[in-house]
Amino acid sequence: MTISHLLEAFEGAGANGATGLSMEDSLADHELEVFESGYKAGWDDCHKAALTSGSALSEDFAQNLRELTFTYQEAYTAVIRSLEPLVCQLVGTVLEGLDSESLSKKINSEVTKIAKSHAGCTVHIICHPRKLAMLKSALPRSTGLTITLGAESTFSEGQINLRFVDSEREIDASAFATQVRTLIQSYFDDLNREPIDG
Repeated sequence: MTISHLLEAFEGAGANGATGLSMEDSLADHELEVFESGYKAGWDDCHKAALTSGSALSEDFAQNLRELTFTYQEAYTAVIRSLEPLVCQLVGTVLEGLDSESLSKKINSEVTKIAKSHAGCTVHIICHPRKLAMLKSALPRSTGLTITLGAESTFSEGQINLRFVDSEREIDASAFATQVRTLIQSYFDDLNREPIDG
C-alpha cells in the first residue's frame, strides 16, 4: 500500500490556481475543441460533396432535357415529313372543289354588281372552254343585261374575263389555289432540306 493518498497533490493546485480550471475541465475543453473542429471539417466536407453532387445532378438533368428535346424534335420532323403526300393530296382535293364553287359565286356577284351599275349594257364573259357549262349555270337570271359567252383556251380554268362598256374585270380563282399550293410545297421543301437529326 502506498502513501500517496496522504500527500498533497501540487499539480492540481497549480493548474487550478493559474487558470482557474481543473485538469479535468482543461481536458474537457480540449476534447470539445477537437470535437467542434472535427464536426466543422465533416460539415464542410459534406457541404462540398453536396455541391459537387448537386452540380453533377444538374448537369445530368440538363443533358437529359437536351436529349429529350432533341428526340421530340426529331420525331416531330419525321412525322411531318411522312404527312407530306397526304397533306398535298388533301389540299389539292379541297382546292379543286373551291375553284369551281368560288368561281361560280364570284361570277354571280360580279354580274349582279354590273347589272346594278350599268343596267341594259352588254357584258362579254370569256373563260376557259371547260368552264363554259359551269359559267352558264352560275349566271343570275333576269339581270337586264345582254350577256355573251366566249371561250379562250389560253386561260387557266379559274380565270374569267368580264368586258362591259369601257371597263374590264378579271377573276382568277386559280391564283389563290396556286399560291396555297406553292406555300405548302415551299414548307415541305424547306423541311426536307434540314437534316433529320437536328
